[in-house]
Amino acid sequence: MEAWEVEEISKALAVLVAEAGNYSYVDKLGYAPSKDLTIFYLKEALRDLHSMMGRKFENEEAEKAAREIKFEQIDIALQKISKISDRKELREITSLIASKALAKSAKLKKSEMKEEVK
Repeated sequence: MEAWEVEEISKALAVLVAEAGNYSYVDKLGYAPSKDLTIFYLKEALRDLHSMMGRKFENEEAEKAAREIKFEQIDIALQKISKISDRKELREITSLIASKALAKSAKLKKSEMKEEVK
């Protein structure tokens, strides 16, 4: 998978974590034992993100990041994930996506905290 594909999925998950404070999307993905479950967990996350984008965000940085998500690139990444047959490769990709999502969400939350202090 290309780095930009991982970036877009991790950005989507980061928005969910930063806005909803729910780490279950990242946790499930990071420990997904099969590509079927990986795709299922990503579907759940994207569905919840889609729902979230239809309402007012509390975290302005998360809202900005959500507007910048390139969903066509996520679609390409999902197609590539569905073709992975090696469990080790799948684990590496899902762990990378989950880790990057946590790093990005921390940045979004940190930005929000700076705004609250002002």
